[in-house]
Amino acid sequence: MMQRGAVAGWLVLCLSCTSSGSQFTCCAMKVSGGYGYVILCREDTLICQPYVPAVSGKQVFVTEREALKVGQLVCRKLDKGRPPTLTREEISEALRDE
Repeated sequence: MMQRGAVAGWLVLCLSCTSSGSQFTCCAMKVSGGYGYVILCREDTLICQPYVPAVSGKQVFVTEREALKVGQLVCRKLDKGRPPTLTREEISEALRDE
């Protein structure tokens, strides 16, 4: 479990929050070597994803935009009441639509 000070410092790293009419918000976060994303439900952290999901190893997103695109996909799934899990194909498709 994270200490309160660590959580506060980590949330400061949220960069571009995006959402429209959703109870979920996606923020990109700077991590070592790249970006990850955080999904918030109102003000509570629901998901902290520092690495690209569905990919073995600890690969990070190269750009903030990539992290946000995948995070926004997770938000859309949650809005529809679906599980937030992603496949490699869903991630590739989300990143291809740039």
